[in-house]
Amino acid sequence: MVTNDFTDLPMKIKLPEPEASGLSRIEELLANRRSVRKYAEKGLPEEVISRFLWAAQGISSGEGLRTCPSAGALYPLEIHAVVGEGNGLEPGIYRYVAEEHALTQEIPGDMREKLAGAALSQPMVSKAPVSLAISAVYPRMTGKYGKRGIRYANMEAGHAAQNIYLLGVELGIGTCAIGAFEDDDVKKVLKLPANEEPLYILPLGYI
Repeated sequence: MVTNDFTDLPMKIKLPEPEASGLSRIEELLANRRSVRKYAEKGLPEEVISRFLWAAQGISSGEGLRTCPSAGALYPLEIHAVVGEGNGLEPGIYRYVAEEHALTQEIPGDMREKLAGAALSQPMVSKAPVSLAISAVYPRMTGKYGKRGIRYANMEAGHAAQNIYLLGVELGIGTCAIGAFEDDDVKKVLKLPANEEPLYILPLGYI
């Protein structure tokens, strides 16, 4: 319906009201997406961790394209799983290898408290059974796009985080996108190489 009550104002078009149910599952997931900061004391099975990693950066086509759009299909992101006690994986910090849909353990042991300390002691990082840390290797982008490649990498991190959020709604698992942390301290905890910068921490836990 088109309305224009005042001739000196821009024309407004009233849109149909969105329906969170009855149209498509994705609209229902979007309507229910919220940041969650408290989690049940229940671990995440390996198959659930697998699904979140695939949602963030998994291969979704025979041509090697992934679940997130990436400028030039250059894929600058790295996903790290920080796993505590009582989950389907041994405690430690793992790096996701998208090409093989596999994990490599880079640091053994429960590092959640150290990661929380680097994240301004935010309790959801230490309490969540698993956190995913998203980092970017900017040279993968800037080699082609110059400084603007940094923006493209940051945009891609947002795409990945939203995928994690929406899968969490589907599975009854909450998360909270955290950007408040000391970059150098997070790099030390994760033992990131010099050219890899942390962007997000997303704790995961059943609601």
